Amino acid sequence: MTNGIKVAGGDRLGKTIIFAKNQRHADFIYERFIANYPALDAGNFARVITNKVKYTQSLIDDFSVADKSPHIAISVDMLDTGIDVPECVNLMFFKLVRSRTKFWQMIGRGTRLCPDLFGPGDHKTHFNVFDFCQNLEYFSEDMATAEPTDTPSLGERLFSTRLELIGQLDTDRVNTEERHGIAELLRVEVASMNAENFLVRPHRRLVERYRDPGAWETVTLVDLGELSGSLAALPTQTDPEPEDAKRFDLLLLSAQLGVLRGDPIAREQARITKIAGLLEDQQ
Repeated sequence: MTNGIKVAGGDRLGKTIIFAKNQRHADFIYERFIANYPALDAGNFARVITNKVKYTQSLIDDFSVADKSPHIAISVDMLDTGIDVPECVNLMFFKLVRSRTKFWQMIGRGTRLCPDLFGPGDHKTHFNVFDFCQNLEYFSEDMATAEPTDTPSLGERLFSTRLELIGQLDTDRVNTEERHGIAELLRVEVASMNAENFLVRPHRRLVERYRDPGAWETVTLVDLGELSGSLAALPTQTDPEPEDAKRFDLLLLSAQLGVLRGDPIAREQARITKIAGLLEDQQ
């Protein structure tokens, strides 16, 4: 969940297969996942897919759909070979494999090409392998080490840009109604952060403080910096928006900031105009 390849603007873990040892092991992995990410339980974000589970083929069919849950398939032998999910970008080897042929068949689950996986024109070029059982060493395979990515997700960028907009509106002392709307949107997002989530827990004091509408009435630049650095990347339980909608929001927020700061916004204007023209063609 931290180092896996993300999709949907970096806001969701890409399709992932966990190769478990047996049914008991698969169930244990699922239990620990839900303990750490309780908010994802209801949405079936992760599911055990084995021959002992009901409606196995239905689960596999759902896993094969790009935007449909489950996004994590915890499998015992069933997904090692024969399944074709181009969106699969994370493979976790949580069992020993001693057949070279089978090992490369399992690796093959990540090799399928997938156009536009990371956005328009941004195709799948790689996938990650998490090997906890030294299978690569056993087969003397030297696989390139994945480079850590510091690129903020779309949700994180939206959160931080809205904070910037609040700071600029406060500096200019204008448009208090607009400021209130942005602050309330961010407050709702913070209020939806589950304090029991192990990623949120270290920032619990800040989360509890900014759940209160009163905390947003007056915020300093230091406050905004702390919010951006500590809370922007945390998971929320708000209903997910389509990636295209979030990208359009970010475009408009960038244009608003440019207007307030007196920066050139010709690039944003051109993109907004193009999108508006395309929407006009829709029936």
